[in-house]
Amino acid sequence: MSIERRKTSAGALRYQVRIKHHGRIVAMETFVRKSDAEAWEREQYRALQFGEFIPPSQSKKTFAEVVDEFLESRVGQVAPHTWRTDRDNLANTPVSWARLPISAITESDILEHLTEQLQGKAHSTVARARTSLSALFQFTIREKMRTKNPVRAVPMPAGEQTAVTHDMVDPPTDQELAEMLERQREVNPTMAEISEFISLTGLRWSELRASRIGRLQDVPYPGLRVSRAQSDGYAEKGPKTKKSRVVPLTGRANEIARKHAGTRRGHDYLFVTPTGKQLRGNGFRKAVKWPKTSLGHTIHDLRHYAASNWLRAGIPVHQVAGWLGHKNPATLLRIYAHVLGEHQEIAALKHLDKSAVRAEFARDLPDANLRAALMVDAADENQL
Repeated sequence: MSIERRKTSAGALRYQVRIKHHGRIVAMETFVRKSDAEAWEREQYRALQFGEFIPPSQSKKTFAEVVDEFLESRVGQVAPHTWRTDRDNLANTPVSWARLPISAITESDILEHLTEQLQGKAHSTVARARTSLSALFQFTIREKMRTKNPVRAVPMPAGEQTAVTHDMVDPPTDQELAEMLERQREVNPTMAEISEFISLTGLRWSELRASRIGRLQDVPYPGLRVSRAQSDGYAEKGPKTKKSRVVPLTGRANEIARKHAGTRRGHDYLFVTPTGKQLRGNGFRKAVKWPKTSLGHTIHDLRHYAASNWLRAGIPVHQVAGWLGHKNPATLLRIYAHVLGEHQEIAALKHLDKSAVRAEFARDLPDANLRAALMVDAADENQL
């Protein structure tokens, strides 16, 4: 028999179960009651027969231990950004999970966690966290820790999904930008020019810090070729669309670029720290005291400012999309629909003002018939 009756040193009875497969012991457990030992034995042999056997040593690993093994296995298999996202998402799981056996995490636990996250995070952010969890549990299946992925049985909760609207884009106004730059010039004039440059070119932060002097051009027009990007803490790579583009430089933007380039070599970074090192987001924010000088805006809001400015100036949508490095102009239409609609609203307001002036003029006329006719004309115009 695979169940052996034993006595402890204190004289208590115990029942030790050995599960054998192809002549090798694959699992062993000790029970106080014989009935429990027999039930466990039957379950293990059934699992072996149907290919669902999980070694107890594997299923007992804690959630925290499995997360460490999972992340270690992903190094070199996924992009650094994906790895960090998975790490951060898994670190944000309930503290109570850390010491639980990986086999103890249930579908209800997953649903409760995702629902709680939706209370303070965007739907897309929580959906990405669900993807990280699903990848983790797929790893447990591959490593014989679990037989099923509990995340796959839990659809993403609806939450409060927010469509992409102009409310999600918050560029500074002209007055706010002027005040922001003035505050930053008082703190660090050189670094303040970087904020101004982004507001004039619409560059992403990763593109700005990877820009090199040799990519500046004067012919056929002043511009900066954007062909590389490098987020803080990551390796340099191609831009988001995988295609290079030339961003035109207005007089002021070109002046800033040439000033920062100075007489340095072409492969040097265009914008650097005072000690000549590549920019980093935290260092830049500290240099200009961003929390106190930004009026609540982000660095990315400066990119939105540039886009809104171009559209208000009448630059075609497809051209603005090209300068920004947007793959699909339709996306730009959705994000900046409020800006594109301003021209129609301004024209309508002018029309209303014109009608109001005519009505005011008509009321002052001495001729009653002429006054009535003009008032009718003004009313008709307001209905158009």
